Amino acid sequence: MPDCNRTYPCRIDVRLTEAEREALNEQALKRGISRQELLRARVLSEANQPAPIPEIKPVHYSKGRDSIDRAIAAVNRRYDVPHAQLEPLICTVICALNAKG
Repeated sequence: MPDCNRTYPCRIDVRLTEAEREALNEQALKRGISRQELLRARVLSEANQPAPIPEIKPVHYSKGRDSIDRAIAAVNRRYDVPHAQLEPLICTVICALNAKG
């Protein structure tokens, strides 16, 4: 393959039904990898071992009260709602957005 620009020198063709292909696509999507990466991991892993799932990195939205204070300020610019009523409401919304569901 002298004219090939791939980083992997060997190519293996696999024939699948459309249903099998869709199943592989779904499994790869759940793992956050491409179908090619899923197949490569399965071919190179030990027998009966699932393809590796990438480590999930947590997302931090704020340090301290920054997001709460910014949200209160944004609502105060548009609506005339007392601060004492806004803070618990905004905290509830932020907690709901951060909750796993």
